[in-house]
Amino acid sequence: MGALPEYDRACGWRAERVPARPVMRVIDVQKQDTCFDLPLMITFNGHVQGPAYLRLEVDAAIDLVDELNLALDTRVREPVARSCTRPAT
Repeated sequence: MGALPEYDRACGWRAERVPARPVMRVIDVQKQDTCFDLPLMITFNGHVQGPAYLRLEVDAAIDLVDELNLALDTRVREPVARSCTRPAT
């Protein structure tokens, strides 16, 4: 397997967060289910193609928060989810 090609921000498809649009909580009353929509702007070769939403279920959103904390290498806040492993005694 060869090396990855050099990344050019101006070329290809991109999905970027829209800073002025907050993440929205979506509640489906009939299913009694909650999810979150992250607004994105899709571009191709630097030209706007239109908006889209990344929909995250609650568990996926919790995992993303914890993974971002790890990637930032800092503890922004306490983990949302409890650990599934039992503490050693």
